[in-house]
Amino acid sequence: MCWLGIQLRLHDLWVTDLGWNKKVGVVHMFPKEAEIVIIGGGVLGSSAAFFLAKAGRDVVVLERGDRGGEASAGNAAFVWSLTRRPGIDVRLAKHSLEIHQQLSKELGGIPEYRRCGALLVIDDEKQMPIVEAHLKARCADGFPLKMLDPKEARELEPLLTDRLLGAVYSPIDGCINPIYLVIELNKRAEELGAKFCYHTEVCDIELEDNKVKAVVTTKGKIKTNTIVNAAGSWARFIGGMVGVKIPIVPYQMQMIVTEQLPPVLSHVLMGASYMVDEYEKEELAQKEEAGFGCALVASQQLSGALLLGATWKDAGYDKRTTQEEVEAIARENLRFLPSLKHVNVIRSFANSFPFTSDDLPIMGYVDGVEGFIMAAGHCGHGICLGPGSGKLIQELICDGKTSLPLEELRLSRFH
Repeated sequence: MCWLGIQLRLHDLWVTDLGWNKKVGVVHMFPKEAEIVIIGGGVLGSSAAFFLAKAGRDVVVLERGDRGGEASAGNAAFVWSLTRRPGIDVRLAKHSLEIHQQLSKELGGIPEYRRCGALLVIDDEKQMPIVEAHLKARCADGFPLKMLDPKEARELEPLLTDRLLGAVYSPIDGCINPIYLVIELNKRAEELGAKFCYHTEVCDIELEDNKVKAVVTTKGKIKTNTIVNAAGSWARFIGGMVGVKIPIVPYQMQMIVTEQLPPVLSHVLMGASYMVDEYEKEELAQKEEAGFGCALVASQQLSGALLLGATWKDAGYDKRTTQEEVEAIARENLRFLPSLKHVNVIRSFANSFPFTSDDLPIMGYVDGVEGFIMAAGHCGHGICLGPGSGKLIQELICDGKTSLPLEELRLSRFH
């Protein structure tokens, strides 16, 4: 198939696609103390640092790699609420969509945030009962969605196959350039006084009478009374340093990137099978026993490149892609978007995403360790939920309360 005339390239292609700039940042001496230390410099840690610095707090961010080196750089770029479930799940998503809008204005549109709308595409009768139940529950919760017939769906997205059964539409969802977002948050936070320490690994956390006292790193010790664990898939290791079990495990997602094209997709697209697998854990487990799950995920960056996916599997921290999964992604996207068959794929990528057993993040103060705050486990939705979660962490630290209650998201729910 012509679409699989693949030229796989390394990380430098991602920076070409999305405009990476390693020169962003301010050189500073390694800090000896800080009011707040954030562990993890991805979208969530960077967002929390930005809002805390904006509130006048003394913040240091510790990042074991470079800017956007983990899941915050390699993802589907969705800012998405369509499949979020009733309750705290959809409320957290809606809150974060509002923060994305705020940041887009505040950062001058640099992260390329677009509220272009989203479609959940249905192609199997077996998907209908779950989709309809989701629509009913969302409506009852006050967050309704619109069901479209095949004709209406194709009017919104003409490249979709005529074999559709329908689609669910959300006008408020969209996409972003995730690397631009992280870089710009870093830059603005530094301008406000936050310090970012890259290639700095946390070795230990010192406690005194079950209170946070210092963070020990490969570059030195930082005295602090407040730590935010925003380490994503590595959050459990940070929790272990204070004797706390964090039930977050890494899950691998693979995607592919195409050559630059003129505008061909107006919305972000997801196959309904993706949501069905989130709801039907037994079916998901069967797919993973066979090797991996696969569903349509598609968006177009302003550069013109298509981000297409996705496969997922329990592969720990392995970031290697496979030919088998690249071909599966191609087949799945061609089922829904057959006119893309002659488009060239220039590379593939994989990343580890932090998952919890109930598909919800862990946020808030941790019982038994004074000054230790969790902000991780966003289950593959970090780019969407990160800015809103960062704002909530700032509110928690500065005000002692949050505009969206976090009680349901605390670590104690697993105990």
